[in-house]
Amino acid sequence: MILFAKRPALALIMSFAGAIAVGTFLLMLPVSTPSGESISLTDAFFTATSATCVTGLIVRSTVSGFTLFGKTVILLLIQLGGLGLMTFSVSLFLAFGKKISKTQEVLLRDALNEDSIRSAREILNFLLLFTFAAEIIGAGFLFFSFRQFYAAGAAVKMAVFHSVSAFCNAGFSLIDSSVELFAGSPGALMVFSTLIILGGIGFVVLLDVLNRLSGKKRRFKAHTHLAVGVTAALLFCGTLLFFIGERSNTMKDMSAGGKWLNSFFLSVTSRTAGFNSVDTASFKPFSKFTAISLMFVGASPGGTGGGIKTVTFAIILLTAICHIRRRGEIIIRGRTIPPFFERRAAAILVYAGIIICCAAGVILYTENLPFEDIIFEVVSAFGTVGLSTGITEQLSDISKHVIIAVMFMGRLGPLTIALAAMSDKPRVEVSYANERVLLG
Repeated sequence: MILFAKRPALALIMSFAGAIAVGTFLLMLPVSTPSGESISLTDAFFTATSATCVTGLIVRSTVSGFTLFGKTVILLLIQLGGLGLMTFSVSLFLAFGKKISKTQEVLLRDALNEDSIRSAREILNFLLLFTFAAEIIGAGFLFFSFRQFYAAGAAVKMAVFHSVSAFCNAGFSLIDSSVELFAGSPGALMVFSTLIILGGIGFVVLLDVLNRLSGKKRRFKAHTHLAVGVTAALLFCGTLLFFIGERSNTMKDMSAGGKWLNSFFLSVTSRTAGFNSVDTASFKPFSKFTAISLMFVGASPGGTGGGIKTVTFAIILLTAICHIRRRGEIIIRGRTIPPFFERRAAAILVYAGIIICCAAGVILYTENLPFEDIIFEVVSAFGTVGLSTGITEQLSDISKHVIIAVMFMGRLGPLTIALAAMSDKPRVEVSYANERVLLG
């Protein structure tokens, strides 16, 4: 525990790894799969990782490949992965009235990316209450949509599973065609979209908005301005680009309103969730490129999605703008962003690029599949999105393990992985003379 207190990033990695290991074991039990349909270790490992890392890529049909017990295991892994293992374990201590240790407080603070224990506790309480409230309300609305196609009992199960999967941005579905069933249902798609956005925007943002609306705070945090601003911009651009790319392709038989609605839904789900209301395998190359771009950016920090995150993207963009305008600092609503965050954002971008390039390189060497489909698959895994062009089940075991590693790193974040790998020995700072180099 002392080691984890000194290296919280390692604790986060171990907690996710432990959950995946337990999930893999449970999915390999005979009770998890239909009689006579055993699952391989690789496929169980892949499914457990995809669920815990709230990705949604599958190598086995969730509908027919697992029993009720297996589906329940997947749902629990999604919920644990969405909330975060450290957050969930500490909440259990608090729920039973037990005090948490100093080590657990440090881990909680780091897991929620907060500077103080007090603010971390506040976010934890809000996180749990808001999560379960949103999932219950979402399930209530989705019940009426599923009731049109299923009996009442089945509709309840479908609504609960999909509400949790949507809020946690997991993309797992109990329908083999995902949510294509609701392509013409504005109500269902808007409920899914709302759950996905709320889960992906980050609990820090949600709490900040609540405090501002209730009058507890006079101003929004700079983080909130960046997260909401970039999210809105990506949703707008994504909707427009998907409409341009798919209006005469996968959406050609829809009305004008239906095309805009499904374009908006694709823009929402491509960033974080992985549900699809149209066949992504039939996307035009332009639409695949649009989806890859959105998946790479992903959700907001503190949310349930992956990618480099909206705020990271904003800092990188603002750094470039400041350089062009010859400004020394990034200023957001009267607040200066420390240079440290510019370096951190650049590091995240580089780490993400290295992960995606290395993974894609291995799979391209191993598989005889189209280049754009492999890139799409790898970025989808890194962004913990779960959209696919249909090649996941065709991958060899080597490629599946590569995707597993990418999903794991994408959910935890490349910077967390890097911090865990660093030595905890104190550094000796040495300054040397300056020398100019050529750039660009």
